[in-house]
Amino acid sequence: MKVTFWGTRGSIPSPGADTARFGGNTSCVEVQAGGHLLIFDAGTGIRPLGLALAKRPGPLTAHIFISHTHWDHIQGFPFFAPAYKAGTAIHLYGAPGQGRSLEKVLRAQMDADYFPVGLADLAATIDVHEFRGEGFSIGDVQVDATFVNHPAMNVAYRVRHGGHTFVYATDLEPYAETLEHVGGRGEEGRAFGTKLDAAMVDFAMDADLYVADAQYTDEEYPARVGWGHSSLSAAVALGVAARARTLALYHHDPLHDDDTVAGMEAEARRMIEKQGVAMKCFAAAEGQSVAL
Repeated sequence: MKVTFWGTRGSIPSPGADTARFGGNTSCVEVQAGGHLLIFDAGTGIRPLGLALAKRPGPLTAHIFISHTHWDHIQGFPFFAPAYKAGTAIHLYGAPGQGRSLEKVLRAQMDADYFPVGLADLAATIDVHEFRGEGFSIGDVQVDATFVNHPAMNVAYRVRHGGHTFVYATDLEPYAETLEHVGGRGEEGRAFGTKLDAAMVDFAMDADLYVADAQYTDEEYPARVGWGHSSLSAAVALGVAARARTLALYHHDPLHDDDTVAGMEAEARRMIEKQGVAMKCFAAAEGQSVAL
């Protein structure tokens, strides 16, 4: 299994000299497993991925897994070059929106008022598969999914192939924090939220690579409770509890320059070292590949 990061930024593209090291494109991760192409999220990072894929010979089949339909996770799809090539097969997976199907949400962003090409006008064959609690099997690759805490219908994914496991869990906020503070349920809410958070630990258990939302520093997070993202220490704690072998800090805040992200990477490593565990950790950067 090979994992390549094409977009690592959250919320909005943030190009420029200050973000050149870790990248300014929004969420997109490529996974090659068992001869199959799996793509996680279609933020602006899917555009350079598509340009690279268009250079490969032969017909292309792509399985694109959408975590949720906020702009930074779908805005690159209209610029995915293989979608304009006849013979390309694209399978889109994800949860339905709030009151609309996944397909209707994707069609809406390509409405004529927003984009000159409609979803139905693309040359590729496109099939939309809505997640309703079941996993997906692609050849000998198993993909499981679970809903996570975010202000949208948001899904985390777990991929297993050849004895290796990859987990993609972005835009995830611990339930304990949300239910205690935003839900106004105090200690009762934190206790219930802690039980829900334990289910996510089980979902990520023993991952070879856990790609985790780590948008905020611990100092920033108290002012952003309920926004649907993790603090750095929460991301580390989940990775440690799940016995992940490697933790990738992901969904970098658009206000964080390269020095800030590098500082968070160093701080996460200090946290891990203090706990005496062997988990590796890095801040995901565009163009970075990891072999599992």
